[in-house]
Parts: sequence; C-alpha cells; structure tokens
Amino acid sequence: MSQNQNPESKQRGVYTLEEIRSQAESWNGTMDRIDRQSKELSHFILEADTIVFTGCGSAFNVSHALAPVFQRASGLNCRPVHASDMVVNSDMFVSPKGKTLVVAISRSGSTTESVMALRKAASLGCRTISIVCFPDSPMAQEADMSIVLEEASEKSVTTTRSLTSMVLCGQYLSAVSSQDRKGIGMYRTLPDIFQQKNALFEDMGERIAKDPETKKYAFVGSGSYYGLAREAQLKIKEMVLHPSDSYVTLDFQHGPMSNVDSTMLVSILVSDSGRGHDLHFTRNMEKLEGKTLVLCDSARGGFSHAGHYVIELDSNLPDGVRDILYMPPLQFMAYYKSMDTGNDPDNPKNLHYYVEVESFG
Repeated sequence: MSQNQNPESKQRGVYTLEEIRSQAESWNGTMDRIDRQSKELSHFILEADTIVFTGCGSAFNVSHALAPVFQRASGLNCRPVHASDMVVNSDMFVSPKGKTLVVAISRSGSTTESVMALRKAASLGCRTISIVCFPDSPMAQEADMSIVLEEASEKSVTTTRSLTSMVLCGQYLSAVSSQDRKGIGMYRTLPDIFQQKNALFEDMGERIAKDPETKKYAFVGSGSYYGLAREAQLKIKEMVLHPSDSYVTLDFQHGPMSNVDSTMLVSILVSDSGRGHDLHFTRNMEKLEGKTLVLCDSARGGFSHAGHYVIELDSNLPDGVRDILYMPPLQFMAYYKSMDTGNDPDNPKNLHYYVEVESFG
C-alpha cells in the first residue's frame, strides 16, 4: 500500500470502529500462526543472547510492551530500540561480541526506518525476525524469518487491532519459546475474555469520551504497561488532536503532574506488582482535582473507592498476560472522542498508512 493511499469511506470512522470490535478473531489467528511457526522461531531465540525489539510509532510502543515480558520469560537481555537509532547508533545497541536477534516490527512492513533497521541488523551479522501484516512487504521478504499477521491488517490509518495483535504475537511467542504451558493456556483465554467484555469496553469508552470538560490526557503504566500507555497517548494525539502524555506511573509525579487539573483525565494501567503504588498515585491525582480512569483486573482493596471511572477486567490473569485487554476501552475512548470533535479516526490529520522518508544513516 503506497504512502498516500488512504482508505475511502462514505462515513467517518467506520473502519476504525469495526477494527476495534473485531480483535478477538485477530488474536486467535495470531496465536495460531505462532503455533505453526513455533519450532523455527524457538530455534532463533535459543541461539541468541540478546534480543532487540525495534520499530517506529506504534511499533516502537509494541517494542516497549514486549521487551520486559520477553526478558522475564526467556532470561535473555531484551531491550526496545527505535528503528532510527538502530540505523544511526547501532554500535550503542548491538555488541559485536554477542549474538543479537533483532525483531523488527511494522504493520505495513514498509516503513523506511524499520526497513533500514532490518538491513542494518543483517549487515552486522544479526539474525532477524519481522512482525508485519503484509506478506509482500520489504520487511517480510528480507528478514531471516517473518511472522505475517494478515488477519490483523487494517484499512484505517490508525492502528488498533494490529497493535494488540503485534503485542500478543511477541508475548505469546515468549511463552511458546520457553515452553510455558501454563502461560500458553492463559494467553489462549484472551479472545474469549475480550468477547465477554467488549460491550462494556465500548460503553465505558463512549461514556468517558462524552465528558466535555476533558481537554487533555495522560496515560501511565509500569513494566510492560508503559508501552501500552505510550500507545494510548498516541491514539489521542492521532485521532482527537488533544494534548496527551505518557509516563512510567511514578515518574509522572516528578514534574508532569504540574499539568493536572479538572480538565485532565489521567488513566492508570494498574499492575499487580505495583498495585499499592498505583492506588496511592490515583489518590494523589484526585487531590490535584484531576479526573482518573483506573484499568485493573480487580477493584478490590481500595480501587472500588478510587477513580472517577473504573474498568475491571475480572480475567484472573497476571501482568504480562492480560496486558492487551487494557487497550480496547482506551481505543474506544479515543474513537468516540474523535467522532465527537468532528475528526475522522480512519484518516487522521497529516498522517498516512506508513511513513516514507529519505534514506539516512
């Protein structure tokens, strides 16, 4: 798909809404693909001592969500690196003494920096895996091995189901490659949980979006949730064109909270490991008169009385597994706010399906 080829629709936002609603099917397809390629993919991982996850935009957010989970599961050193840094500063991230596996992520498989990062990695002797949605893309063709999530591809410029599917792809692979049968079983429950909660996610997203006083947003999360907080703020910037920030949860209190007031919605992606800190943080934001949205697995133990809005997953899944279930309500919120402000989430201002830039490095 060319850079200037935008999806055509008679009504605003029809593709984005359908793509948010249809994520369960994409998730099932994604895990099926990993199962079919598990032997070859596991071999690549077992040969490495370091894994670099790289991409741009939403794909860079995916990298942030994957690295912590993959490191915990594999015991390997894993880190997110922006694709442009892989090209111009590769000596800072790839050691000539180690065996580095580079996992390059891009929905289109054609984003200039990501294509160049993949080629740079190959020139340095790194093994490469690409995670893309189009089989005929440069990244799918040039990587040593490719995972092509065709069922997650989108017509909308805005990434929604492709984002969650790429996160699930890497996180599920971490369980498969480490032969974590319990983890594999837990990931397999995600599509059914989404189907059960989808109506609630959409209703809550629309309800929150209808608040006319909300003019700015902040999203916070720790560990693998930080990558998702980054992605949530990007959806607001792309679809709504309102000010939006993302931070590691407690880092928000080191300066950024100076912007908190009654016009800001602060969304907290609650982790099990940091639950006590997250609760204290939520109460601090309310003392500053900010509105809060709490996303948690269970509101018991304090969260039922904290937060202007609370979304409970009730999944009984741990951090690193339930992660992508936090994204649909935030995607719905951005979608409905975009529609209310007269924007078109299918075709955000100044954006294209992927970015082409002049060669550099």
